[in-house]
Amino acid sequence: MDPTTYDFKVLRLTSEISRQVFPLTIDLDNPGFQRGLDRLSGLSAKSHRPRSEAALLANSSKASGRSRRANFVRLYLLPSKANELPADIRLAPVW
Repeated sequence: MDPTTYDFKVLRLTSEISRQVFPLTIDLDNPGFQRGLDRLSGLSAKSHRPRSEAALLANSSKASGRSRRANFVRLYLLPSKANELPADIRLAPVW
């Protein structure tokens, strides 16, 4: 199984569980959400590449950290989906 497919399967399952007790859920179908996760993954992969020069690594690391924070903020600010809470709020298995 592809790791990205598995990740989204886990996100969807977690979202279904959270819908039982929270009035808002993440819009997993928003194309910006997937793009944001892809950008974060790419930046993370870049930051783990070995570098030969310490100065280049320090400058690259600072820029990469700022970029990761900016992408995380974009993800955080994506619109969420409203969720009507059930009459009986409790956690029940969804799988």
